Parts: sequence; C-alpha cells; structure tokens
Amino acid sequence: MTDLCRRGLVTAAALATLPGAAAGQPVDPAVLAETSGAVRAAASFAAVLLVGGGLLARYGGFVDRSVDASLERPRVAVVYGVMAFGLVAFVGGYAVSQFGRLGVGASLPAVGLAVTGLAVLVLAGLGFLVVGTLITDVRGGRRPWQGLVLGAALSAVGWLLLPLVGGLLVWVLVASFGVGGPTREWFHTPRHVETGTGE
Repeated sequence: MTDLCRRGLVTAAALATLPGAAAGQPVDPAVLAETSGAVRAAASFAAVLLVGGGLLARYGGFVDRSVDASLERPRVAVVYGVMAFGLVAFVGGYAVSQFGRLGVGASLPAVGLAVTGLAVLVLAGLGFLVVGTLITDVRGGRRPWQGLVLGAALSAVGWLLLPLVGGLLVWVLVASFGVGGPTREWFHTPRHVETGTGE
C-alpha cells in the first residue's frame, strides 16, 4: 500500500469518526489513536444515524434497490464496497496532497478533507443502513428505519470492542458489504456516449 493510500485511509477514518474533522479542521492521525473507543463508537453511531436517516428519507427507493443488489451477489459485495472506499480514500488523499503543494494556505486542503469525509460518511451511512435493513429482512419483513438504528449500532460495536486498527477494519468491511451491491451495479451499468450527430 502506498504512503498516499495509507494517509488517505487514516484521513477517511478520522473524518468518519471525529466531528471536528468533518467540519474541515486539519486532522493529525495521532488524535484518532488517542481518542477512546467509546468516543469513536458514539461518533460513528451518530454519524451513521444522521447520514443514513437522510439517505433513507430522501432516497428510500435507492436504499431498497441497494438492499436487493447486495443480496443478489453477496459474495462479491464486500470486494466492490472496499473498492468504493479505496477509490474515495485515494482520490481524497491525492486531492489533499495536490492542494497542499499549491501553497495557497490551509483552506483548500481543509476543503479537500471535508469533501473526502463527507464521501466516506455517505458510503458508510448507506452501507450500514443496507446491512441493518438486511438483518431485519432476514427476521421477517424489511423494516429500513429499524435497520437504520441496527446498522448505526453495528457501526459502533467494532470501535467500542476492538483496538483502533481492528475497529477500522471491521467498520470498513461491514459497511463495504452494504455499499458493494450498488457499487457493483453502477460499475457494470452500460453507459452510452451521445455524439450529438443525430445518429
């Protein structure tokens, strides 16, 4: 793993778990390591509940299709989900490093961090919402609002019970399963380029 990818993953984890980071404040990776598991768990629960609830309220149909997509090919869902998180971390880390090289002050890198954090939170919110909804579906009847609370609770468990690296790994893998289905569908959807020639 390159240093750029490693920095991107640490930044994404910090943005996903520390509210001050999501507000665009510079993140020192040591801050995440020094934060207690309970604080990381509470921040994760609140972030997933907020973002997942927004997605469910605004895009309920998409959430329902995402649940079906993850169920359709569950064995590859995690792979596609990890690819989605990796792409966001790589692009975000690259943008932040390029903004830093421009030497225009701290505002552009902070904006890059905030945008990366928002993208990570959207992926995680959707991922845990889908996983929680899948669990309610298995128990007899799809209940996405209950699934949202269950998914938010699942997002907190790893941070609470495991050390930082283990918590981050579990957090990303569980969320990846939920976001992998729609990522796979998006990746394999044919796209047509319109030439404007009227053909």
